Amino acid sequence: MHGYDPLRDWADIRLFLAIFDRGSLVGAAEHLGLTQPTVGRRLSAMENRYGTPLFARAGRRMQLTDAGKAILDSARRMELEMLAIERNLEAQSTALRGEVTISATEGTGTEWLTPVLLDFHREYPEIVLNVQIDSRAADLLHREADIALRLGQPEQAQLIARKLVTVGFGLYASPAYLDNAPPLHELDDLSAHHRVGLRTPGNRELLFESLPFSETLPGDYTYVSNSATAQMAAVKAGFGIGLLSHRWATMAGQLVRVLPQYNASPIDLWLVTHEELRYSARIRTTFDFIAERARADAELFALGDTGLVHKPTSAAARKPPRRKRSS
Repeated sequence: MHGYDPLRDWADIRLFLAIFDRGSLVGAAEHLGLTQPTVGRRLSAMENRYGTPLFARAGRRMQLTDAGKAILDSARRMELEMLAIERNLEAQSTALRGEVTISATEGTGTEWLTPVLLDFHREYPEIVLNVQIDSRAADLLHREADIALRLGQPEQAQLIARKLVTVGFGLYASPAYLDNAPPLHELDDLSAHHRVGLRTPGNRELLFESLPFSETLPGDYTYVSNSATAQMAAVKAGFGIGLLSHRWATMAGQLVRVLPQYNASPIDLWLVTHEELRYSARIRTTFDFIAERARADAELFALGDTGLVHKPTSAAARKPPRRKRSS
């Protein structure tokens, strides 16, 4: 190794792991906030210092060589130690300034959390709020975020999780769609209606409901997206009936709830952080603020606005009256 041990250089090891985890120079560059040529040059320099290639190029994909495999476990241990150092230093921080990264899904992060955080910003203007919107769960153990809002209880023992509220779900449509739609009195009536679905990574194939554990409902899908925001936009535009959270449907407006007797299985919303970050003043303050505001809106999350309920009319009642013929 020519008197040089690259395992002592954390920047090199971080680069090595980013390429391995992302599978390509492009993915590593995006993760590290660098350009692809920079990542390529740094990898070449590292391999030159090490005296052997660590990756074999297979098109755009990067595969470990035997030398790369030999140092992978050691690199992982080094990563864990460096992350522990970061967390321990973070835990000593008492200043209410700096950046806090919050991970949330569409809807919760965009329509509810962002307006709520404006009040937080007014109270703590030196804390920079970095809100990451993603359908997948951020890896808090690897510091992809400091705080996360998650549907469902996290399983990692190293995380601190606080149950906030129960999120309720129901069927919603736009008035424009319902004005020209068939009668809708019970679930079986959905078979004559158009549906708007959401395809998420956890959903079973051909099941386009908002939640992976929702039962299959009647109706033909006319619009499906992998974006919850796009699903909401399609329901508002009049594509058909969508399974939405009561909270989001209420905040979105321009929607009415159909079949109010139907409720999809509710799910709990959790607030999560790493256990060592509870001693960081700015993260703890942000965590507590979000928890307090969510609990204040518990009824909104669980039930939404009961005034949005659609009162169906018969097909005959929707037809315009016939004009009398003049004699």
